[in-house]
Amino acid sequence: MTQKERVLVLTQEESTSTWRKTRNLLLLQVKLWIDALRDFALMPVGLVCYLLDLASDSKEDRYWNRLMKWGRQSDHHINLFQHESFDKKKAVTVDDLADIVEDVLKKDVKDSQNTQQLVETIKQRVKTQFRPD
Repeated sequence: MTQKERVLVLTQEESTSTWRKTRNLLLLQVKLWIDALRDFALMPVGLVCYLLDLASDSKEDRYWNRLMKWGRQSDHHINLFQHESFDKKKAVTVDDLADIVEDVLKKDVKDSQNTQQLVETIKQRVKTQFRPD
């Protein structure tokens, strides 16, 4: 067996390890895009919050503080660098959604007739798993 042929033959453990690494890379890229879109959207929102607080009679930065709170909450949902403390919060993260999508694709893609069924299955799993108690 040549070197080239050995590379093409992967054991189950190597295949799983390769998928895990690939999945982690893809998930990081998705999180970076989500984070970048959020940051881009917050640029004008931050300016508006500043102007609203500046125009108000209150000494409290009401709109600015709301923006900061929302930003911290969105950090928990994106969980870009897998903070363990974020896992203790009961927030739905991008990781949670990726796990659901991956699980549905692994189990239900053979049974589904079309893409719409897969989307509906994913929606139902998200609703049942993250329903407020």
